[in-house]
Amino acid sequence: MRKFMVAALFAAMISSQVSAQDSAPEKYANWTERDWSEAARTDVLAAYREFVENHPGVYDLANPGFLKQLGEARSAGLAAAKKAEDQSGYALALASFSSILSDGHAQAQAFSPPVPSDAPRYWPGFVALWRGDRLIASTPDRNEMLNGSEITECDGMLIKEFLTDRLLVRNFRPNEAGQWWVRPSQLFYSIGELSSSHPRKCTFSLADGEKMTQALDWSAATKEQRDFYGESVFPAAEPTILSEPRDGIFVIGLGDFDPGDDLRTQYAALYSAVERRREELLRARAVVMDMRGNNGGSSEWSRRLASILWGESALQSRSHQSEAIDWRTSPDTIEYLEEAETEFRENGELEIADWLSATTESMTAAHNAGKPLWRETQEQAPVETGGEAPTPTDFTVPVYVINWGLCASACLDANDVFTRFANTKLIGAPTSADSTYMEVRTVPLPAGPGQLVIPNKVYVGRPRAWGEFYEPDIMMDQVDWSTDAFLDRIETDLVAG
Repeated sequence: MRKFMVAALFAAMISSQVSAQDSAPEKYANWTERDWSEAARTDVLAAYREFVENHPGVYDLANPGFLKQLGEARSAGLAAAKKAEDQSGYALALASFSSILSDGHAQAQAFSPPVPSDAPRYWPGFVALWRGDRLIASTPDRNEMLNGSEITECDGMLIKEFLTDRLLVRNFRPNEAGQWWVRPSQLFYSIGELSSSHPRKCTFSLADGEKMTQALDWSAATKEQRDFYGESVFPAAEPTILSEPRDGIFVIGLGDFDPGDDLRTQYAALYSAVERRREELLRARAVVMDMRGNNGGSSEWSRRLASILWGESALQSRSHQSEAIDWRTSPDTIEYLEEAETEFRENGELEIADWLSATTESMTAAHNAGKPLWRETQEQAPVETGGEAPTPTDFTVPVYVINWGLCASACLDANDVFTRFANTKLIGAPTSADSTYMEVRTVPLPAGPGQLVIPNKVYVGRPRAWGEFYEPDIMMDQVDWSTDAFLDRIETDLVAG
């Protein structure tokens, strides 16, 4: 097994650690009376120190401004910490630190106060959906006056200014187009009590051009209303199977690249079905890759599918891999990988465990020699086409890849793979982006209810640049993001094509 593949599998096994937690663990449940300003100051300084001691960017030759950026993050965090009077102020200080780094793989995250599982969910009677360059109100009853109206201002601020300001504490990254397509909706929905970030009064531009400003009528949402919110904001991909919902149009559900045991079994069955029916797919009107809801995991799931569809030689001839991977050889990183080795060995994943053992041995030797980075290279050099024509493929039917706004990490890797082929079009929303810093671990903060997310390695010479995202060839700027709506747009494109 190639080292890069081992690293991808390793990433899939541990990626669940990096997701931001909605509420604090039980040990933080009684944290109400604290000097929040001092806690924020302590944790911002701890975040700066941990990043200096462990982040690979400190020694990344491709990013010579990283230390300066890290210093600016510390300054922003400390400035916010001075004003912190409560837990929300503490959270804002950590978010201010993270906002300067603008990297989902490098963050200081505050836990929210614990919320009972049966706490009410509040909403203002509509879902706010970003589409294109507008925030649209959508209601369950299509005949309601606000349905389809544009939200132009809230609490005295123009909508883009309002969203950028209020979403800061939620680690919103406004420079990534895809973030706009999902994150604004969070301000118009609340679990438990409303916070100061939720809007109280907004201006709507109605269908007839009239503008109307009104106070929002927040109320507890019913189950049906909660379902409406979830289905509108977080549309789920089709199941992880090969289906044919319309004659000659096949859909492959790829909603999760961080699967548990059950989903791994489904992927095995999916690959088997695609291999078995490949001749049928060669004659299809279109094949749709549905990645709605996909936040990443391991890139091997999409690469395996591409190999089956287009052919391994065709895929390899279009490969543009990173030159290498540099791991930060800090003692904390090495200890983390040693713990991972133990876990993999106990679970019977001996090949990965052996690779981790050799890796940590090499990293330790590099650290003892005073080298802050250890380079992992492929045992087999990346394929270089040298200007030669890529290997042809017989899979030339139109392929449509459905993206959503929070597509990141291995979901972006899937786009890297699928778009190597000329028969691929992207449809949906712009994606989010990532840096070249990967393989994260989490570290609890010393003073307050929060944690750090710290990457352990950096891709060297990755073709997709730091912060680069994918724009759709076909933008789904309508409110309806159902599977039928996507298939309608795809059929229209097929006819036009």
